[in-house]
Amino acid sequence: MADDHDRGSLPGEEIEGAPPVISGTELLQRRHSESVTLNRYVYQQTQQFVHMLLQAADLPSLVETLLDSLPRHFSLPAAELWLFDPENTLQDLVVGAERYGPSLIFFEEVFPLQELYEVEPDVEYIDTTDSRMFDVLKAEQGVDSALLVPLTESGRVMGSLHLGMREGSLFISEAEQELLAHLALIVSSCVNATVGQERIANLTLLDPLTEISNPRGFQRDLAREIARAQRAEHALTVLIMEIDDYEELYTHYGERRGNFVVRKVAERLCSDLRQTDLMARLTQPRFAVLLPHTDELRGRDIAERMRLDIEDFPVDDGRGAVLQVCLSIGMVTWEPRQYPAVDMARLAVQMESVAEGGLDSAKARGGNCIRQARLSTMMV
Repeated sequence: MADDHDRGSLPGEEIEGAPPVISGTELLQRRHSESVTLNRYVYQQTQQFVHMLLQAADLPSLVETLLDSLPRHFSLPAAELWLFDPENTLQDLVVGAERYGPSLIFFEEVFPLQELYEVEPDVEYIDTTDSRMFDVLKAEQGVDSALLVPLTESGRVMGSLHLGMREGSLFISEAEQELLAHLALIVSSCVNATVGQERIANLTLLDPLTEISNPRGFQRDLAREIARAQRAEHALTVLIMEIDDYEELYTHYGERRGNFVVRKVAERLCSDLRQTDLMARLTQPRFAVLLPHTDELRGRDIAERMRLDIEDFPVDDGRGAVLQVCLSIGMVTWEPRQYPAVDMARLAVQMESVAEGGLDSAKARGGNCIRQARLSTMMV
């Protein structure tokens, strides 16, 4: 007891550099007296946008949120995203990155991003008097100023988000810049998290034989493209194709040669696709192709080109013989304006099912042909 009394009588040890201890009363007074003034519109829009960021399930969805949703949400004319991508891994993860054009730029060197900011990167407002306006948002017209929002990881710049602004489009005070700096940290965290998730997910969404999407990857891609088609009100075409008489080929040549043919056909088909198109392997001899911004007429032209290409494509079997294979193709097109849909998940199932019905019809006609199937208003 004496020891306890002695210890209690000793003066409290102060930690050098620690903030001074304040009483509960002082803390309460400070909470009531200290405040900042925020533009209600900016505050509410920022809160809502944080929810949108957190709902982005993968990196393509996050990029779409930043480049498509963000400008509309804040009534801004443009947004631009620069990402540090030394090994070109991010570019591979952002499926359909080409559709953003100059608004999405990947850098193998970090210097262009570092050059935009001071040693301690922070949100910055710049206008036409700043030389950095010659580097950012160069493809945009009518942009008078910009907000530079650094995306950081452990204090290092890993990306930069540029919000184009017109005169009087959005008032940004010092307090709002601090709010946007907080938003930048959330964006950075979301980018880091989704990149890690994408790298893990891609291991389970790729077909190891052909290195294109597997059935799970196709389901993800189809759902995403349907959502995009609905927002932009553009047509989406799905092709389901199969190597004709594959079972006979497999029986005669065996698994090794069968896999070789599947891989070569996949490589050839991929070479026929546009950068925005997506391809997957559903079963051993069956493939699916997603054609965004593609109506029936254009979709049939693409399918016919692919069919003819495989028909004329000699596959060396590795033993001096040449194999000739051909494709049966079923196709379906969804026009959002003509057939508005409410249940997107059901629509995805129906599109795949209807395209497979077209494939069955093509096979029943002897193969090496294309059959168009159509959605009915009752189905969507």
